[in-house]
Amino acid sequence: MALDITSIPAPVTQWANRWLSKQSGDLPPDWRLLRLAGDGSARQFFRLLFGGESRVVLYDPGWRFTKDYAAHQSFLIERGLPVPRFGEEDPDAGFLIMEDLGDVLAQSRIRGAEKREWLQKCVRLLAELHGRTHPVPETLPAFGRAFDREIYGRELRFTIEHLRVGLLGVSAPADLKPIDTFAKSLEKIGPRVFCHRDYHTRNLLVHNETLYLIDFQDARMGPAAYDLCSLLYDAYVPIEADLREELVELYQKELERFALSKKIDWPNFREELRRVAYQRTLKAAGSFASFFTRYGKKTHLPYLHPCFDNIMSLQSVAPTLRACFPVEEWLPKIIEWEKKNWDIPSRKP
Repeated sequence: MALDITSIPAPVTQWANRWLSKQSGDLPPDWRLLRLAGDGSARQFFRLLFGGESRVVLYDPGWRFTKDYAAHQSFLIERGLPVPRFGEEDPDAGFLIMEDLGDVLAQSRIRGAEKREWLQKCVRLLAELHGRTHPVPETLPAFGRAFDREIYGRELRFTIEHLRVGLLGVSAPADLKPIDTFAKSLEKIGPRVFCHRDYHTRNLLVHNETLYLIDFQDARMGPAAYDLCSLLYDAYVPIEADLREELVELYQKELERFALSKKIDWPNFREELRRVAYQRTLKAAGSFASFFTRYGKKTHLPYLHPCFDNIMSLQSVAPTLRACFPVEEWLPKIIEWEKKNWDIPSRKP
């Protein structure tokens, strides 16, 4: 056995050993485990190589972040959407075997002349996702949770905790009522659709020139604008305003093939998109900061600057929130740390 044991937890090695043995009765003579880059959760991913084949092994010991993955995967497969095939699911041990679609992210294709083409593909897939999954069956885990005032408000408070206080060292605002008022207004945006919740170019894999959806275990009901703004106001891939408008038009055109389109308030859709994008972008900034304040990871700090640029372009949708999130005042500090390669003091919120 040629096993790459670098940073491979013993439970993963043991489980892979048992899984391989069950496939043919004999353990392949030459197999390897390689650690893959993870997402923002505590889940861990590994590539299992054996006999000229490969699989992705997902390890989630508490099964907290993965429990709904298989149910959503089956639903999306039934609706004809491109997602990886799943193999054995072992919730007790915390493992899931998945088809290996490689490591090419849509983010890597959105460069130069390819940028518009691949963003268009991302938008078309999103219209397919929303259109084909509507209406969402009540039995699906996603149906039982939604973007409401509670989650919108909780995410903005998370940003206060980890960005404003934890990273920047600025005291929390005395009045948080504007957050509650804004969250309540967002809750009214409809209709609610199957929201991926994190639809951006790092959660779209390119395999054989086809886009595949991943990381949809946390899907929930929410406005169509939420997934669209996740893509169009993505800190990983900044998009020019004219291209953003072109992509909004494309989304509307593509969705016209589905019954869902008639339920969307298109005259007000762009304003709804900006309002949801403001909340979503603030939430993303809080998440990027939290990877440092909670885990000491600087990996996502470089995306704070483009996040701040997006936030400043959207502030007019909720002027009462500027006191809570005065990012134009914080930007010089971000730029200073940026120039120093993020040599910043460690703070606990």
